[in-house]
This record gives sequence, C-alpha cells and structure tokens, in this order.
Amino acid sequence: MPTQVLSDNNVRRLASATIALPADVSPEGPKAGILNVALRLFAERGYAGASMRDIAAAIGLKPASLYAHYASKEQMLAQLITLGHEEHLHYVRQALSDSKPTAEARLCAWVGGHVRFHAEFPMLAMLVNHELHALSAEQVAPALKLREQATELMMDIITRGQAEGDFSSDFDCWLAGAAIGAMGMRVAHWYSENFDKSIDEIVDNYQRFACRIVGTHNNP
Repeated sequence: MPTQVLSDNNVRRLASATIALPADVSPEGPKAGILNVALRLFAERGYAGASMRDIAAAIGLKPASLYAHYASKEQMLAQLITLGHEEHLHYVRQALSDSKPTAEARLCAWVGGHVRFHAEFPMLAMLVNHELHALSAEQVAPALKLREQATELMMDIITRGQAEGDFSSDFDCWLAGAAIGAMGMRVAHWYSENFDKSIDEIVDNYQRFACRIVGTHNNP
C-alpha cells in the first residue's frame, strides 16, 4: 500500500494535500474559511492533535474571534462530519438514480458513488470514517442517521440480489457489505491527484472487485 512520508519522516495519515469541501453543502461567509482550515488540521493531525488555538493561528484569527463563529472544536467537527455524510449519501443516491434497475448495475452504481466521494474528498472522508468517536451522542446522531441510510441502500441491493438469484448464494450478505464498504473507505488514505490512474479508472476497478465479491453472472 503506498504511503506518503513527510521530509521529517513523519508518516501522513493520507496522501492527498488538497483541501476540499463540497460546494453544495458548505456554509457561507467566514465559517467556510474556518471549516476548511479545521478540515485540514483534523485530517492531517487527527481531532485530538489540533486545538482551537492551532486553528485560529492557521487562519490568522485570535482565539476569541474564532469562538464568535464556533463555540467549540467539537462543534466544528460535528458540522464537518455531518456535511461529509450528507455529501456521501448524495453521491450514492445520485449514482443509483442514474443506473439501470438490475442488481449488478445498482451495486456498481452504489460502489461508484461511494468510491468517488472518498477520492474527491479524501480529507472529509477521513473525518467521516475515523473521528466519529470524538463526538458526543447528541452531536454524532445526525451523521449516524445519514450513514445508516447509505448502508441500507447497499445492503438492500446485496440481499435482494442474492434472494433473486442475481448474485451467488455462497456468501454472507453482511460480511460482503462490510468488505465492499471498507475497501472504498481506504481510497481516502492513498488517493491523491498525482496517482497514476484517474478516478473513473479507480471506480471501474472497484466496481469489478465488488461484483467478484457477490459473484455476479459476469464475475463468478
């Protein structure tokens, strides 16, 4: 697995250095700039490794000015994680709405939306997948509901496909779903704009991997 290493020999948590928030769900005004800085620091250092003072310094504000926009570091993380889950669900829903109605096509569509989100927004995906534990039950609840909806879409495709004979009968549906979801999540760690394959090529490969897991007729 490729690993990005800094000049001081510290291993980065992710290969990409591009800071990106989805335009359609990002806040307006000063909060957008603050969230972009918080996104970078949380993704690169981990939530525990970035303080409010660090965020304020990186954006050129005094800590008191930062608190005028966000009451706490947890509030920033909660907003970022919710935004990420909203965009991930949008990606898979949009892909499914454009797909053919067959089980294989729908599985490929879900995987395409899932993988594309993790490649296009690796920093946001890092928070979505690895910093949920840092939030209180109240703060994380909206994101968990969105996550459940995306997972249910995938599991419905797999269980229906198996029940109707479009997929192999020789696998556990939950484990297959867990494997397909997990391999897409890892894309956020190693993908960068310098990778030698395009996002479309990566998506195509992961769709074929998923089809092999469930044993479609074209990928026994």
